[in-house]
Amino acid sequence: MTRFVAPDKGVRETVIGGKTYNPDRGGIYNVESKSDGQAMKREGFFEASLNPYTEGDHRRGFTCVECGFDGWFRKCGRCGHENESRTPTDRG
Repeated sequence: MTRFVAPDKGVRETVIGGKTYNPDRGGIYNVESKSDGQAMKREGFFEASLNPYTEGDHRRGFTCVECGFDGWFRKCGRCGHENESRTPTDRG
């Protein structure tokens, strides 16, 4: 079984190959069929993870020089500052 998360909280159900999938109380779709899981990925669903932030993730990404926010992109998601460095900051 694979667990998926919808690309948007507004998704209440999805139908794949005639089978209707509804999320559980936490918003997770439990899919037993491998082909249905692949179809869900093509539709924009992504696999749920219990540990989305690992120790290796700490070394990747960018730290904003203006507000200190740690993000995955050069443009800060908090203040909008465009960081000059094209190389991710080594924070480890």
